Amino acid sequence: MIERSLPDPFSHLPDDARIWIYAADRDLNELEENRVIEILQEFCASWASHGHPVASGAGMLESRFAVIAGHIPGEDISGCGIDASVHALDKAHAELGIEWLSSLLVHYRDANEAIRSVSRAQFRACVEAGEVHMETTVFDLGMQWLGEIRAGRFEQPAGATWHRQAFSLPCTI
Repeated sequence: MIERSLPDPFSHLPDDARIWIYAADRDLNELEENRVIEILQEFCASWASHGHPVASGAGMLESRFAVIAGHIPGEDISGCGIDASVHALDKAHAELGIEWLSSLLVHYRDANEAIRSVSRAQFRACVEAGEVHMETTVFDLGMQWLGEIRAGRFEQPAGATWHRQAFSLPCTI
């Protein structure tokens, strides 16, 4: 398991807080990252769903992935509430020129430790070329619960994830 510390804005939320992870088109510099966090935290401060306040937090992982977490005890966050969080990301796009990538892309670390975001077809081609294997680090943006990040499931070897079967990853020795 790859250990990463979780940003402080999530420490007050339970493991069953719902999360949404969005990938930027590039690594953000420190000023951009701080501004994205600021925009998202401003949104979180007034986030409500069907009139209920959402206990929430937002942060960045790996200078690339925006994470928004929300929790209403005993209730779900409405679709309109989720849409409102996307509008906060739109503000970051408009202000900083950050493109938020499709959730259908595969995100992984290449041999130089750079984060790459590619289509599934491109990822499969990397597997076939031997550039991606069981030990290649992948990021799982499809997680739903904060506890999954806390358990280290956001960033792990491809052989321990759905990527193994989906892309018939070869074992390396």
